[in-house]
Amino acid sequence: MRNYIIKRLIYSIIIAWGILTITFILLRVGPTSPVDRYILNIAARGQDVESVKQAIEARYGLNKPITEQYFSYMANLLQGNWGWSFSASMPVLELIGSHWIYSFQLILLATIFAIILGVGLGMLAAVKQNTKFDYAASIFSFIGISIPGFWLGLMLILVFAVYLGVFKTYYDTNYPIWSLENLKQLILPVMALGIGELAGYVRYTRSAMLDNLRKEFVTTARAKGLPERTVIGKHVLRNAILPLVTIIMFDLGSVVFGGAYLTEIVFGIPGLGQVSFNAIFANDYAVVVAVTLIGTFLVLFINLATDLLYTYLDPRIRYE
Repeated sequence: MRNYIIKRLIYSIIIAWGILTITFILLRVGPTSPVDRYILNIAARGQDVESVKQAIEARYGLNKPITEQYFSYMANLLQGNWGWSFSASMPVLELIGSHWIYSFQLILLATIFAIILGVGLGMLAAVKQNTKFDYAASIFSFIGISIPGFWLGLMLILVFAVYLGVFKTYYDTNYPIWSLENLKQLILPVMALGIGELAGYVRYTRSAMLDNLRKEFVTTARAKGLPERTVIGKHVLRNAILPLVTIIMFDLGSVVFGGAYLTEIVFGIPGLGQVSFNAIFANDYAVVVAVTLIGTFLVLFINLATDLLYTYLDPRIRYE
């Protein structure tokens, strides 16, 4: 197991380096530059645009060949220097350090919300197969999977914030991060991000539970006189959990790299998604590369954690 983990970590570093390199090159071969955001203001004040642009590019090394920029960036990165954010006028590491908690909180709450309700409803739908509850759960799962998260977020804002006035139409950063006031204003974002995942978990849990309910070990457990709660919870769910773990961890990776970013933009949450969005339009190279690298490492870590979790849930699985 130790050799497997070491091998996976090496592969992860290589993959992250490849994604970092591709992102670095693509940003710099584009027609725009981080200096461009200063040019309009300078031109409006009648200053010499070209001389100022050259001075800024020289200061941050943007006038050097791309290979030299790349090796300089990698050397700084290995020393813990992630670069300078042009759009926020601060070190990238400091910018990320002040915003990551918002993304973490949103993803954590949405994941808990989706897993608890999704798995619970899926279990009940399987136990109550071909009942009204089962049909309702199936319809909900199909609708929930089909609705885009960003559109759902806009509709939730329109109904509950604009028409009903139950929630604010904006995210207030003045509340402490784990306060009840802040958790209340996260209700709509958590629903927008989590309902699609919840609907999928209902569908997959129901399918996995029904598959195991038909197997002989369930008949044997019932024949022994075990309570139905024990049969469902200890025997059926335990055998159905492995494919569910795969789906949940896969969805968590997609949420980190996609869903949470869009949700933050819709609701104005100042997390890494919002930071990345602003950096892209400001041509802020260092921030875009840093957020991409963080997302890459998170996805790779989730994949490794999934493989290790398999060995705990199913002792028959071993990695060489």
